[in-house]
Amino acid sequence: MISRLCEHTKTDSDHRPTQGSDYTSHLTPDNWVFTVDSEYKVTQMAMTHSSNTSLALDPAPAEKEMASVDQATPKDESENGSSDVYIDPIKEARMMRKFDMYAIVPMGFLYLMSNLNRSNLGNANIAGMPEEIGLTGNQFGVATTLLFATYVPFEGPVAVLLKVIGPKPLMTTCAFCWGISAMAMAFIQDYRGLYACRLLIGFFEAGLIPCINVYLGWVYKKSERGKRSSLIFAFSAFSSAFGGILAFGLTQIHGPNGFSGWRWLFCVEGAMTVIIVPIFWIIFPKSPTEAWFLKPEEKRMMNLRYELDPSWGYSETFSWKECIKAFKDPKWYAFFCYQFSINISLYGLTTFLPAIVRGLGYTSVMANLMTVPIYICALFFFLLLAYFSDRSGVRGPFLLGGLLCLVIGYAILISVDNLKVRFFACFVAALGIYPTTGLSLMWLQDNVARHYKRATMVGFTLTIGNTAGVAVGQIFTAQTGPRYIRGLSIALGLACFAACIVVTMMTTMVFVNRKRAARILAAEQAGNPLESDPSLGDYDVYFKYSI
Repeated sequence: MISRLCEHTKTDSDHRPTQGSDYTSHLTPDNWVFTVDSEYKVTQMAMTHSSNTSLALDPAPAEKEMASVDQATPKDESENGSSDVYIDPIKEARMMRKFDMYAIVPMGFLYLMSNLNRSNLGNANIAGMPEEIGLTGNQFGVATTLLFATYVPFEGPVAVLLKVIGPKPLMTTCAFCWGISAMAMAFIQDYRGLYACRLLIGFFEAGLIPCINVYLGWVYKKSERGKRSSLIFAFSAFSSAFGGILAFGLTQIHGPNGFSGWRWLFCVEGAMTVIIVPIFWIIFPKSPTEAWFLKPEEKRMMNLRYELDPSWGYSETFSWKECIKAFKDPKWYAFFCYQFSINISLYGLTTFLPAIVRGLGYTSVMANLMTVPIYICALFFFLLLAYFSDRSGVRGPFLLGGLLCLVIGYAILISVDNLKVRFFACFVAALGIYPTTGLSLMWLQDNVARHYKRATMVGFTLTIGNTAGVAVGQIFTAQTGPRYIRGLSIALGLACFAACIVVTMMTTMVFVNRKRAARILAAEQAGNPLESDPSLGDYDVYFKYSI
């Protein structure tokens, strides 16, 4: 077992003196090193920091759940309360891969269907729906906007209630209801039916994105979130590509009694969502620490992850005080301004890209098909950025890279008339839509401690950010198509504004980190080390912001 210690890596938790937390009461004495042996048994080991480090094993039987060893604790270590806490990374990674399979993948499929059911309106738009149901003026733009009239107001409350209700029943109910509403789109006869269905889809889909983002912050550590976020958004990118192929096939069907291809599109994609729901219910875990696929030893390891980092707030009970803290934090205002700016691009491109491509000279059918390679490239680019973001432990520079792609792509689409160059610009702009939205929410969660403050901030950032969906229907109007110069120009300006926000936040976080480090060092040199107070969350002097 001693040799296994060398293979262990630190958890994300900061190891510092802690005041008034479950962390110290459960893990004392402070200089024990926790590891997991070949049987997953949690073991306590005491280490000396003298030149001749020694370990004396307790001959207690292996079947004991907690085995201790001789405690050779240096006086200076015990007084300062410092500790190094380790978990076997191999077994931990194996455990988290189970969550990837049974939590991330099912949520990804729901996200895929959510995007299909929300954005297939753009495919139906160029497949004859407006003419068949008699849309006039900007009624299509109004229908695009109406989804967000019910989508936006409920995202914040849903994020806060996730832990109270439970992610499994919440997401299952929402998915079933929006699937039925999406199927109903196949039977609309005029703009009134279109408006009603869009309002219902928006209401029920409001529960998904906040649940996914809060769940990622609930289960995964900082160094694990970026890749998982990219996997979720990979399903979104795949839905855009797959949606183009599906629309290409389904819109060419002409059924009996004038059941047009665009009606088949709504009917089939809505039915797919309803079919996935019972599978999701069976597979998805009820809670992270009591997941059905975890062995008893892995459940103890999962609990240990939470105990080692009090800022995670897993066992935190609901408190209005914690929720209100989110609105007093200046970071929230920066993040929701950023999210609004970027969501103009997200909703604008994903909804109107088929129309933009059709404006390059393609038929309606081929325009849907030609969006597929654009989204595939965007998908792989996001996976690449997310991987290196997790490896490097930073988010800001990669957000700036995605924003640069948006700016370049928009500038070309606005200023160049050559059709081939504009098609290339669609690829460039699409590279930026997923990293700038997905990584930003992970960056927010990395820099907010305590569950309910984090959930509130994520939920209401999405609420305000997604009001961009309301604006998109008004700035990307039918009168400005197929080039949509006005909409793209506004999106370009907001992308530049978002870049300024990212640079400002990065600079501020570096300054605060240095200031806190200086306070800690000064206190240690004075012989009066500062104590950590997890109840302060990210305002704790030992909390370090991720850049």
